Amino acid sequence: MRGDRKIEVSPSIISCDLANLGSQVTLCEKSGADSFHLDVMDGHFVPNLTMGPDLIKAVRKATGKRIDAHLMIERPDKYYRNFHDAGSDILLIHYESPVDLRLLFDRMRDESIDYGLVINPETSFSQVKDLIDECKILLVMSVHPGFSGQSFIESALPKVREARKYIDENGIDCRLEIDGGINYENGKKAVEAGSDILVSASYIFHNNISESIGKLLTL
Repeated sequence: MRGDRKIEVSPSIISCDLANLGSQVTLCEKSGADSFHLDVMDGHFVPNLTMGPDLIKAVRKATGKRIDAHLMIERPDKYYRNFHDAGSDILLIHYESPVDLRLLFDRMRDESIDYGLVINPETSFSQVKDLIDECKILLVMSVHPGFSGQSFIESALPKVREARKYIDENGIDCRLEIDGGINYENGKKAVEAGSDILVSASYIFHNNISESIGKLLTL
């Protein structure tokens, strides 16, 4: 159940109209969005290419809200500073990245860079629970990363419940986010399972932006 948790809607810029980026970001903000989610894909870690630091800079100019950069890249250890310096507030790093995460997280903490951890549908929560103590966000993917418009994977919900229970029982200051195919119907299930932050792309930008965000905020 939602309880006293504040539910946040984070529009995913991957589905916005880039020709009207500034106005769409402003509309999302006026409609109640508290953050923005930017998908960074390198064509190696996932089979797609998307935005780089320049687009993050453009979004940064359009909003003072939090920007989360979701780094779907093979070498987050090599490039994380680029995305931080471009204006990202939190860098979301995949557990499945072929890097030493403990070393990377230690380095980011030393540099006062906030980070979160992302887990793919195939990754269990038990594999990552020892890594989330200093994470600002744990992001549970409810689609396979790489492309917008995929259908929601229901098996993400038990993982969210498990993570919610562990976070609450251990008093960990880590918000729980879900990303992938989120709409009103499955967003309600995600909130009931324990999600704090709903990332949504197509549902927001391919419909009426204000109405879509407004409906998600009622969950």
